[in-house]
Amino acid sequence: MVAPFLLKKEPGEHKFFWNLDENVGVASPNRPDDVHLVQFGYFIMSTSKFTQPDLKPIFANVKLGVPCTGREDDPLVQAIRAHQKSRGGPQDGHVSKLRSDAPGFAPGRSFMLVAIMNNIFDATATDYPRIDRHPQCPPSVKTAVQNGCRLSALSPT
Repeated sequence: MVAPFLLKKEPGEHKFFWNLDENVGVASPNRPDDVHLVQFGYFIMSTSKFTQPDLKPIFANVKLGVPCTGREDDPLVQAIRAHQKSRGGPQDGHVSKLRSDAPGFAPGRSFMLVAIMNNIFDATATDYPRIDRHPQCPPSVKTAVQNGCRLSALSPT
């Protein structure tokens, strides 16, 4: 289930992200709410002024709410692969859940989910972390965010 995650950046400094329960993409569990969060990120990136123009049509092929097969012909897997290729670093075809024990972040080596969530943040900055308020936020993600906010007291309900 999509859940709150605080990433420690510097001593005493944390950054908030919405995290996956399991990996999404190739050879992954592809849980519906996790898939929907990643799809939402690529939906945002398909129209972002910060996205490379050649990636926008690939990201636009990702449809919100559609199950991910984990196969190479799946539009979400193709978006993940294209995104990874554009960033360099590992190109394993999946978006990993964030872990607090992960090594430091180097260019092209940060979690894919960090890049995806940064784009979601840019699109929802006035409401973040309440990404559920975005009109295209998938229902399963809305529910997870609302529950996470209530449990974490991130914002009033």
